[in-house]
Amino acid sequence: MKKKTEKKECGCACGCQQETLLSPADAVMAVAILAVSSDGKLKDKEINNIKGVLASSPLFVEVEDAGEYMGCIAAAITDKGRAAVLERAAELLTPSLRETAYAWAVYMVASDRKVVAPEHKFLEALRKALGLHGVLAGKINAVVPMLNRVK
Repeated sequence: MKKKTEKKECGCACGCQQETLLSPADAVMAVAILAVSSDGKLKDKEINNIKGVLASSPLFVEVEDAGEYMGCIAAAITDKGRAAVLERAAELLTPSLRETAYAWAVYMVASDRKVVAPEHKFLEALRKALGLHGVLAGKINAVVPMLNRVK
């Protein structure tokens, strides 16, 4: 990873201790963090899955330190309440990025190949907060878990 040479007030891993979500990337990351914690458990595999999102999505091209960035976003959403975080995320996201955020959330909760009731509840709240049509969400819910198949 590159070393940060100058501090800037932004949504990337700058250590600025931001108090809110500032960019679409922040919004997607916040949704991913909420998704993996929606079942009340946070496993190392889930943290690694978030790092995979960071590495594979062009949305996070500015992120230089995945761990620092995840910590920054986690701190920014702590004690804000799920509804408030989702509302802020929706404000920052274009319609197409709302679909992206939802798809990444489904990927996160489906990564252990089982989706439990609290995760279903979170996905429904997310779908509503992002204003996604139920048919589209259903298609995403059906397709994304295919990425985690092992046989």
